[in-house]
Amino acid sequence: MLPAYSPFPCHWWGLSLEAVGLGEPRPDVGTYGRYDFGRLPPVPFPMTGEFAWLAMAPTRHHNIGKKHAADNARALKLLRESSDRFGVQLPDVFTKFMDTPSLQERIHSVTDCYLDLCPEPIRSPLGSGWLVHFLADSQACLFWYLYLTEDGSDHAVVASPDFYSTPCEPIGEDEEWEDEEPDPSAIRFCAESFEAFLCRFWLENEILLAQWGKTPMPKAGLQYVEHYRRRP
Repeated sequence: MLPAYSPFPCHWWGLSLEAVGLGEPRPDVGTYGRYDFGRLPPVPFPMTGEFAWLAMAPTRHHNIGKKHAADNARALKLLRESSDRFGVQLPDVFTKFMDTPSLQERIHSVTDCYLDLCPEPIRSPLGSGWLVHFLADSQACLFWYLYLTEDGSDHAVVASPDFYSTPCEPIGEDEEWEDEEPDPSAIRFCAESFEAFLCRFWLENEILLAQWGKTPMPKAGLQYVEHYRRRP
């Protein structure tokens, strides 16, 4: 989905990159910040739906798929069934990733985000489409959703500090969250496709992991940082 077609404002809601010298475009404003979508470097790989860029990456012991692997496998089966009932077409790129643990094992999150798939789509509070929750921050600071148009012919990824789901997917044990009314105006369009979101999420975490954990910096990470520095 092109940003111009989004019913949500556009921002990349992500981690600061101040630690790698990008304090002006990506200052540290907390665990996550809302950053200028128009200044983002392009993702450095072709987005074909095959995840070739990710299949070449090293596996990580701490990865986004590990925490709820069995639950997510069950949720994917239920999501396919519920989407069929609602007449919603899930993107092949989304189901491929959610059904492939070997790809999930290659994405590390420095803030311990984890895959947490909702078993059915819910109506989006804005626009005329659907939301499918798939990724959560470990401290519930932020949640990511697949946004699908009414018939599922197009999609994007959005992020929100609020949790949108169904009664069959409880948020957790902290009951005070359940008393908070979600604010639809806080939802942000953050990627034009699921694969583009994953690529940027993976790469920025690899950049920070190289800075803090002294792991090898991917060549694409160096290019990404330099592109950001040159961009006005």
